[in-house]
Amino acid sequence: MKMLVTVKITKGFDAWRAMSESLMPEAEKHGIHMIWAGSNPDESQVYVVMQLQDPEQMKTFGEREDIVKARAEAGAIVESTEVISPIGKDFMPG
Repeated sequence: MKMLVTVKITKGFDAWRAMSESLMPEAEKHGIHMIWAGSNPDESQVYVVMQLQDPEQMKTFGEREDIVKARAEAGAIVESTEVISPIGKDFMPG
């Protein structure tokens, strides 16, 4: 299943990206794969397309104390994390 998710950030996209890259190996162990991420022009919001086996994985992984701490230290306003929508079909020309 793919999902479009957003979170507000306070330290810009580069800080968020570095944190996200550092967490990728652990996320992938839990079946969570980031497909794409981008920010709005003022780098105050990040949008992420991710693939997971079960939507609950995002919640259980994202609420782990160590993950919450890493995200917050990188400027993510963790409580602003929002699932915009599950993605049923997609197309990535290429």
